[in-house]
Amino acid sequence: MKDFLIGLFALCLLTPALAQEKVLLEIDNEKVTAEEFLHIYKKNNTDVDAMSYEAMKEYMDLFVNFKLKVHEAQVLGLDTTRAFKQELSGYRSQLAQPYLTDKKVEEELIEEAYERMQYDVSVSHILIKTDANANPDDTLKAWNEINQVYDKLKNGEDFVNLARKHSQDESITYNDGNLGYRTVFGLVYEFETFMYETNVGEFSKPFRTRFGYHILKVNDKRPAKGTYKVAHIMMVVPQGSGSNLDKKAKEDLLELKREIENGADFAEIAKEHSQDRRTAEKGGELGWISVGGKMIKEFENAVFKLEKTGDLSEILKTNYGYHLIKLLEIQPIKPFDQVKHDIKSKISNTARTSRSRESVIKTLKAEYNALEYRENLKPVYKIVTDSIFEGTWQFDENMDLSAKLLSFADKTYTQKDFLNYLLKFNRKQNPQNLNVFIDQAFDNFVNKMIMMYEEEILEDKYPAFRYLIKEYHDGILLFELTDKTVWSKAITDTTGLESFYNKNKEKYYWSYRYKINQYQVKDEKTLNKLAKYISKSWSEDKMFAKLNKKDTSAVVLVKNELCEKGAKLKVDKLLLSNNIEEKEGNIKIIKDVENLSLTSIKVVAPQIKTLSEARGVITADYQNLLEKQWIDDLNTKYKIVIHDDVLKGIAE
Repeated sequence: MKDFLIGLFALCLLTPALAQEKVLLEIDNEKVTAEEFLHIYKKNNTDVDAMSYEAMKEYMDLFVNFKLKVHEAQVLGLDTTRAFKQELSGYRSQLAQPYLTDKKVEEELIEEAYERMQYDVSVSHILIKTDANANPDDTLKAWNEINQVYDKLKNGEDFVNLARKHSQDESITYNDGNLGYRTVFGLVYEFETFMYETNVGEFSKPFRTRFGYHILKVNDKRPAKGTYKVAHIMMVVPQGSGSNLDKKAKEDLLELKREIENGADFAEIAKEHSQDRRTAEKGGELGWISVGGKMIKEFENAVFKLEKTGDLSEILKTNYGYHLIKLLEIQPIKPFDQVKHDIKSKISNTARTSRSRESVIKTLKAEYNALEYRENLKPVYKIVTDSIFEGTWQFDENMDLSAKLLSFADKTYTQKDFLNYLLKFNRKQNPQNLNVFIDQAFDNFVNKMIMMYEEEILEDKYPAFRYLIKEYHDGILLFELTDKTVWSKAITDTTGLESFYNKNKEKYYWSYRYKINQYQVKDEKTLNKLAKYISKSWSEDKMFAKLNKKDTSAVVLVKNELCEKGAKLKVDKLLLSNNIEEKEGNIKIIKDVENLSLTSIKVVAPQIKTLSEARGVITADYQNLLEKQWIDDLNTKYKIVIHDDVLKGIAE
């Protein structure tokens, strides 16, 4: 409910016009412009006729009531609390993101990712490690080494042999650099890009990721498999087991496969025989398998060789033992419209978004005429020491650190500003080349200051954003105060609720209801006696005392309910088929001799609902009363001025 109310006035964004900041409404000393009113009004009234003066005049009552509540919340200081400020700040950060994103680049990234999703790529690589913050000497050494490998590849040497000899990826010991089939989002973005842009059978030029320098080779490219839901039966063969145990496990699984091929149920066989007990109880189900996922490569390859639902794999040997796999379901790549939102979420806060961020920063630098004074970084190189990597670095704030490092718009940042920024990184960390560290930190500092400035002025720069934040501001206050004054009060004020009920109980009536009882009896004689007693309107206690005197199970009440027409479809059908007149005390008895069952239907006259029976609707009505009283009090408490001439001026 809270998010609904907060977003109630933020359903769409329309640029207001014609209002020109004229004051339309005054509540004491608070002034509300016609522009704000028109903005909110248009979002909630899209009909052509809604722009008439009469329609706006009618809506004005709702608007005044809304603004009165918000004004009261501000008078009470609810907008000054820490909780309010934190909540609004959180919403603002979320709402600001679209304004700090290059939408064109974002759309290109989403489309690029979806296009890549259409293919799986089998790829191998050679890695020469170097830390992202390595000093220039170590970086150059790694660069020279990867280029030597690249030259050998261009001269025709075998990729696998060079990978075995040079690659520093730990997996080289068991995969010869072959990473298997991979797809989008499975590897770092830079690697993924070269993987998709390199032709089958060819190798890439050297490129860098945060792990170091790579050369990759594309072994194969196939249409995307999507995801496969599979089950397996497993015979465990521990490492180092003898050949006899290995042979028996394989033969046992082959025999189980033959049984399944001859009609035995895979799931039942898995439950009884699979030694993977974690999945055996679920019929061997492993769930959904995706390309480049968590499964070992040979298992994944076996899964994606299966072609149609129900197919069984060949017996597969892995380090864990022997497996028989069954394909249960295939989920192909979904249409773009169905996965667009998911792709957008996946690219958020990843290396991909840096492209969008870089585009925005580049635009803002030009817009604000950003100037960097990198020559003034020279003293900083001397002031910052390796102690920053130990968390003990300090600098003398009395030094002259006033030289400019950055200026844009009306902002200027000095050496001291940058050094204070560097203090955020003054912590225990891996040592790195100091000059490289400072250069990277300064680049980040420049970008951060520009983006912070842009975010700070969004309200001034974009009227739509200003109104959106205003709406969330007012919505949060409206929720908090309405909850306190109306909603929660109606629930906790039991005395007030009971008083309201007693004054208005005639409003809460049951219409004709039907008491439906179903009995099970031991024999036909008892059935007839029960029908006789019910027709004489005996009480249930009296009937049970009479009929169960010798046998306590002679009559059992198996179901009883009391409800109005329209409450339950099954009851409505029963009433319709028996055509019972709505008259108090009418009784209909339906005997089922074959099943020794009896159903009685008794008409119950209309009556007032108790407070507990109608608590929900009574509470809602009480809330409406509290809100009306509240609005009346606010209208009395504050001076309200509506400038009707301004309202006429914005009407069409």
